[in-house]
Amino acid sequence: MLILGQLFFYIPFFIMALITFYYIHWTRKKVSVLIASLPSAYFTYQIFTIRHWETSSLLTKYVFGLTISVILLIVWLFILYNKQN
Repeated sequence: MLILGQLFFYIPFFIMALITFYYIHWTRKKVSVLIASLPSAYFTYQIFTIRHWETSSLLTKYVFGLTISVILLIVWLFILYNKQN
């Protein structure tokens, strides 16, 4: 039942992601933002797939990684915005 629930989420998600990637005009800035956001996506996935029997220190590690990756993404967006102006 858990697998079925995940399929109901992941199939439309990946279809919409493919459609989005197809219609985006890719530039170096957009690719760099995509690459900078990959660690955030990784840690978000790890947090959502953690189970109740796993240790809380593992969750703390993932939350810390997500926080650092989001801060670095914000810094990178700030740098790109300041270069534009």
